[in-house]
Amino acid sequence: MWSVAKRWLLHTWLHPRYLAHRELYSIMALEMPRLKGRLLDVGCGRRPYAELAIGVQEYVGLDMPTTMHGTNRVDVLGSAVSLPFDNCVFDSLVCTEVLEHVPEPALALQEFVRVMRPGGVMILTVPLSEQLHEEPHDYYRFTRHSLHYLLERYGLRIQSTYERGGAWLEISYRTSSFLYSWMGATVEPSGSLKPRLLLGPVAVLLCTIIQLLGALLNRIWLVRLSTIGYGVVAIKGE
Repeated sequence: MWSVAKRWLLHTWLHPRYLAHRELYSIMALEMPRLKGRLLDVGCGRRPYAELAIGVQEYVGLDMPTTMHGTNRVDVLGSAVSLPFDNCVFDSLVCTEVLEHVPEPALALQEFVRVMRPGGVMILTVPLSEQLHEEPHDYYRFTRHSLHYLLERYGLRIQSTYERGGAWLEISYRTSSFLYSWMGATVEPSGSLKPRLLLGPVAVLLCTIIQLLGALLNRIWLVRLSTIGYGVVAIKGE
């Protein structure tokens, strides 16, 4: 019951991590409708952006057997560093908030390029500022420069780069996320958060105020010293 409530709250200011999800969704809503052909979603989880892929003919979701999101919406079980597909079989590829959990991200990018057709389009999102999560499989954070270096190294041409908010948004998101994790919830063995009966609602109220303030400051005084993370659209060379 609580997991269903959390998924509903995810799209409201009452969710302590709403800012991160809002910024990520805005990128996906802009870019995913442009994808065509056969699409691979690496680390698909519950396929939160599948409804946006209105131009694809086939949607293939891949994830690990141990994913904390369950395998109900997973088509193929496998690893990002060893994709169980032939060369050049996908027109589009999506990988959202997965690369930080891969011990060898360069190997994963090599695999992404291998299974994409020439001219194929990839949407990749990564965090820059994020608390530890899904431990112990939480290995990296990426700057714009490291991300560009890795993509270009493996023959991908960067078309667009999106920052997910400025410093005010990043600060308020990190504060809200920390406050809820520390005060408003306990960590389950699976890594998910379970709200505390009494302190949970208080933490949610504080987090809502903090996020609203951060969003307001980000709108009227954009400071580009930091960001929650990045989204990149890249094309495989012909």
